[in-house]
Amino acid sequence: MSTATHPSDVSAAVSWQDVLTSLEDAVMVVDLSHAVSFVNQAAETLTGLSARKLLARASDDLFGANRWLLDMIDNSLGPNESTSRAENEFVKPRGKNVPVSALVSPLRDPDGRLAGSVLLLRDRTLRQAMEEDLRRSDRLALLGKLAAGLAHEIKNPLGGIKGAAQLIRAEVAHDASLLENTDIMIREVDRVNQLLDQLLDLARPAGLQVEPLNVHELLEHVLGLEVHAATAAKVRVQRFFDPSLPMIIGDRSRLIQVFLNLVENALQAKPTRVAVTTRIETDFFLRTGQSSATKFVSVDFRDDGSGIDEDDLPDIFSPFFTRKRRGTGLGLAICDRTIKEHGGRLGVESQLGEGSVFRVSLPAQPD
Repeated sequence: MSTATHPSDVSAAVSWQDVLTSLEDAVMVVDLSHAVSFVNQAAETLTGLSARKLLARASDDLFGANRWLLDMIDNSLGPNESTSRAENEFVKPRGKNVPVSALVSPLRDPDGRLAGSVLLLRDRTLRQAMEEDLRRSDRLALLGKLAAGLAHEIKNPLGGIKGAAQLIRAEVAHDASLLENTDIMIREVDRVNQLLDQLLDLARPAGLQVEPLNVHELLEHVLGLEVHAATAAKVRVQRFFDPSLPMIIGDRSRLIQVFLNLVENALQAKPTRVAVTTRIETDFFLRTGQSSATKFVSVDFRDDGSGIDEDDLPDIFSPFFTRKRRGTGLGLAICDRTIKEHGGRLGVESQLGEGSVFRVSLPAQPD
């Protein structure tokens, strides 16, 4: 016979420190002397500092580069003892800055006296990425509808132009100059047709044929296809594969196309080295209902080539955005859509002149 657990039994077994430590949001307490008196594990992760280096440290010293946060602490400890909320960039003592939403409230002791401030900081990095993904998906959907409507009207005249050019080519075979011009016409018609096909890829439903896949087998296949191009460009290709990775669930042909596109992009950046790394993703996971968390397998395509300008990064997956002289700007947009259709994410980090890393995160097969 099962027995119900009385609330008092739970409170006796679990302290408030245990509850706060288990939260995914960063929690910190600043006492009346403006010294940090408590941090949970998420606060250590957010700041990049251990509890030993955070505790007893003056908030002015710790948050000196975050004047906005110090003002919120001052408001909570001031005469009005007010609670405040804000969204801003948190400048970390070490590492990359992160966007956060912050809540700072007065903290009172059991007798109701002011004891300090409690800070709740939520990392908005993933949320911002998801919001941008949603905006990009809306743009792609609109573009797809436009492409689907125009494709028929454009493709029919193109077919006529190509057929006429082929007939003319047969008649001018004796004239090298005219022959070259007709070849240009035919090639350009084919290029426009290819562009239309890529646009239609954005409009069509995914229709994925998913199955359990070994990501390393897919990567070896892709790297085998590019071995001659890498050798000709004198690029060293390195593999850093985690042999313990679980299978992923995906469409083999579509994922091969994504990986192929990313490897080709890396080679076109004029690098000396391209490194492909696989691992279990630790930055995020998904949890639905009472089921266990869905793990993600991460594949990094890193090069030491020309890199991408920081101003271009927000648009890198947008249709028609390209810095390549002959590029269409649709390759990465299609890759991004394909990975989203698999329930994953495609991200990029880059620095001009130092190289880029494109990261594909795909759901692993459930245990």
